Amino acid sequence: MTLSLATHTHELASNVQNATSSLYKVNDNFFNDEEKNFLAQSDNLKVLNELYEWEKTNPSFKYIIASRQNLFLDVQGLPAKFQYGYEAGHETPDAYESIQVNQQFIDHFAIQTSEGRLFQAGDYNVKNDVIPIILGYEYKDYFKLKQIIHVGYMGVNLKCKVIGFLGQHSFYNNGYALKYLDKLVVFPSLEVDNIHAQDRSFMLKLFLDKTSGYIQSSLSAQKIQDLFTQKSLQLDVEPYVVEGVSNFYLTMWGLEGEQLQKVLFIFSFVIAFVSLFSISTNLIAKITLRKYTYGIMIANGTRRAVINLSILFEIFFVNLVSLCIAALFSFMISQNINIPILLIFSFTLSLLSFIPPCISVNRIKLSKTIRGGN
Repeated sequence: MTLSLATHTHELASNVQNATSSLYKVNDNFFNDEEKNFLAQSDNLKVLNELYEWEKTNPSFKYIIASRQNLFLDVQGLPAKFQYGYEAGHETPDAYESIQVNQQFIDHFAIQTSEGRLFQAGDYNVKNDVIPIILGYEYKDYFKLKQIIHVGYMGVNLKCKVIGFLGQHSFYNNGYALKYLDKLVVFPSLEVDNIHAQDRSFMLKLFLDKTSGYIQSSLSAQKIQDLFTQKSLQLDVEPYVVEGVSNFYLTMWGLEGEQLQKVLFIFSFVIAFVSLFSISTNLIAKITLRKYTYGIMIANGTRRAVINLSILFEIFFVNLVSLCIAALFSFMISQNINIPILLIFSFTLSLLSFIPPCISVNRIKLSKTIRGGN
């Protein structure tokens, strides 16, 4: 159980560290008159599209889209906890939170589903008659896989299909803190071949969101800012601003995440050593007490290998029971069971525990044992 918790803690800490290191937020600089002037330009959509293509293909960084939007769900009976503003005590009826993401977002924040699947390459096409969406974990009680939902999204009506539910407590970094995705609707970042094929107002909102994403890079913030300033001036727009994302790390029980991992792994190995010693000495004592019986069995034709196999089976049985108990407690505590690691650990422990009893059986001397010698 301790090993399972240690492994789960290691995965969680790794995801948190990855989510908060070397990450920058890109923001547009359109305020007041600048925004009015930009929206009045006839080529603004073309400018945004060129900027976005530059961002997503730039070899100097990985571009991550995580755009929050409110949407309308044509569904009855959803509790108020899903509505926008609920946590602040000012929920907005029929307004629900969503986030538009690309594949880099899914990879960077290690997003997984508890049911269904993640987005695939074809899911990002805006021409799809049915747009696939993934719902946060807490939506599982109110929707079903493959359910069709009609959604009002950025001024257009979309027909959507539920393709999956996120794993519990999936999270991302919004620039200030880690935010759970349990109550969010996840949209694919819609890609277009022709920027004029859709409603212009919708496309402007879409690209304004898509161009203000996140960047992962080993470059300094200043170097990345220089890249964006140069590109913005080339496009004749106000330079986009690059900001560092809050850099923090998971703290649990007063210990930093990495220290907690070390403590749990050391504790696991101590438990393994004690278990190995206890099982081995217990079986050696049992063999010593039954030495005369084993001697008679061997003298009557029973092979030592058969006796060894019976002992090995007993060890496997004890460890199997322990494995089941550990898996149960692990699921109750962390809602996570790493079966492959537990099986490997249990199998290795069984084989190591078997070595001392096997040596003890093979050292039984028939003549002295049957005659009562020491």
